[in-house]
Amino acid sequence: MYQPFSAVRSTARDGVTVVSLRGDIDMTTEVEVRQALLSASDTEAPRTVVDLSQVSFMDSTGFNALISAHAHATAHSGWIRVATPPPMVKRMFHMLGIDEVIHSYPTLKEALTG
Repeated sequence: MYQPFSAVRSTARDGVTVVSLRGDIDMTTEVEVRQALLSASDTEAPRTVVDLSQVSFMDSTGFNALISAHAHATAHSGWIRVATPPPMVKRMFHMLGIDEVIHSYPTLKEALTG
Protein backbone atom coordinates (compact mmCIF):
# COMPACT_ATOMS: atom_id res chain seq x y z
CA MET A 1 0.00 0.00 0.00
CA TYR A 2 1.42 3.37 -1.05
CA GLN A 3 2.46 5.78 1.69
CA PRO A 4 3.50 9.34 0.82
CA PHE A 5 7.13 10.16 1.36
CA SER A 6 8.45 12.65 3.89
CA ALA A 7 11.82 13.43 5.42
CA VAL A 8 12.47 15.16 8.73
CA ARG A 9 15.92 16.37 9.73
CA SER A 10 16.93 17.01 13.32
CA THR A 11 20.15 17.28 15.28
CA ALA A 12 20.68 14.89 18.13
CA ARG A 13 23.35 15.02 20.78
CA ASP A 14 27.00 15.62 19.94
CA GLY A 15 26.15 17.12 16.56
CA VAL A 16 24.85 13.91 15.01
CA THR A 17 22.14 14.65 12.46
CA VAL A 18 19.13 12.34 12.37
CA VAL A 19 17.21 12.08 9.10
CA SER A 20 13.89 10.29 9.59
CA LEU A 21 12.46 8.96 6.35
CA ARG A 22 8.83 7.89 6.05
CA GLY A 23 6.73 6.22 3.38
CA ASP A 24 7.73 4.80 0.02
CA ILE A 25 11.25 5.39 -1.30
CA ASP A 26 11.36 4.82 -5.03
CA MET A 27 12.16 6.59 -8.29
CA THR A 28 9.39 9.15 -7.68
CA THR A 29 10.97 10.25 -4.38
CA GLU A 30 14.65 9.78 -5.27
CA VAL A 31 15.45 13.50 -5.57
CA GLU A 32 13.87 14.28 -2.18
CA VAL A 33 15.70 11.38 -0.52
CA ARG A 34 19.07 12.43 -1.97
CA GLN A 35 18.50 16.06 -0.96
CA ALA A 36 17.57 15.06 2.60
CA LEU A 37 20.62 12.82 2.96
CA LEU A 38 23.11 15.19 1.34
CA SER A 39 21.85 18.26 3.21
CA ALA A 40 22.49 16.33 6.42
CA SER A 41 26.11 15.92 5.40
CA ASP A 42 26.83 19.53 4.47
CA THR A 43 29.03 20.01 7.52
CA GLU A 44 32.67 19.21 8.10
CA ALA A 45 33.03 15.55 9.19
CA PRO A 46 29.29 14.83 8.80
CA ARG A 47 27.78 12.26 11.13
CA THR A 48 24.32 11.12 10.12
CA VAL A 49 21.87 8.52 11.37
CA VAL A 50 19.09 7.63 8.93
CA ASP A 51 15.98 6.41 10.74
CA LEU A 52 14.09 3.98 8.48
CA SER A 53 11.52 2.82 11.04
CA GLN A 54 8.64 4.40 9.10
CA VAL A 55 9.73 3.32 5.60
CA SER A 56 7.11 1.12 3.95
CA PHE A 57 8.99 0.36 0.72
CA MET A 58 12.47 0.97 -0.70
CA ASP A 59 13.70 0.13 -4.17
CA SER A 60 17.19 0.39 -5.66
CA THR A 61 17.06 4.19 -5.84
CA GLY A 62 16.85 4.34 -2.05
CA PHE A 63 19.80 1.99 -1.64
CA ASN A 64 21.79 4.02 -4.18
CA ALA A 65 20.97 7.24 -2.31
CA LEU A 66 22.27 5.73 0.94
CA ILE A 67 25.46 4.55 -0.77
CA SER A 68 26.00 8.02 -2.29
CA ALA A 69 25.44 9.67 1.09
CA HIS A 70 27.89 7.22 2.67
CA ALA A 71 30.52 8.00 0.02
CA HIS A 72 30.05 11.74 0.53
CA ALA A 73 30.25 11.45 4.33
CA THR A 74 33.37 9.27 4.35
CA ALA A 75 35.08 11.52 1.80
CA HIS A 76 34.64 14.31 4.37
CA SER A 77 35.83 12.24 7.36
CA GLY A 78 32.30 11.49 8.52
CA TRP A 79 29.96 8.53 8.63
CA ILE A 80 26.39 7.42 8.02
CA ARG A 81 24.47 4.80 10.00
CA VAL A 82 21.02 3.30 9.56
CA ALA A 83 18.57 2.85 12.42
CA THR A 84 15.60 0.52 12.64
CA PRO A 85 15.51 -0.78 9.07
CA PRO A 86 12.33 -2.73 8.21
CA PRO A 87 12.93 -6.46 7.66
CA MET A 88 12.85 -6.24 3.86
CA VAL A 89 15.35 -3.37 3.85
CA LYS A 90 17.63 -5.19 6.27
CA ARG A 91 17.46 -8.32 4.10
CA MET A 92 18.36 -6.33 0.97
CA PHE A 93 21.22 -4.61 2.83
CA HIS A 94 22.65 -8.04 3.51
CA MET A 95 21.99 -9.46 0.02
CA LEU A 96 23.60 -6.44 -1.67
CA GLY A 97 26.52 -6.31 0.77
CA ILE A 98 25.62 -2.79 1.88
CA ASP A 99 25.76 -3.92 5.50
CA GLU A 100 29.51 -4.36 5.04
CA VAL A 101 29.98 -0.57 4.57
CA ILE A 102 26.93 1.05 6.18
CA HIS A 103 26.22 -0.23 9.66
CA SER A 104 22.62 -0.69 10.72
CA TYR A 105 21.28 -0.81 14.25
CA PRO A 106 18.00 -2.15 15.64
CA THR A 107 17.19 1.11 17.47
CA LEU A 108 17.80 4.81 17.00
CA LYS A 109 19.48 4.99 20.39
CA GLU A 110 21.97 2.28 19.43
CA ALA A 111 22.70 3.99 16.10
CA LEU A 112 23.40 7.26 17.90
CA THR A 113 25.84 5.65 20.30
CA GLY A 114 27.29 3.28 17.67
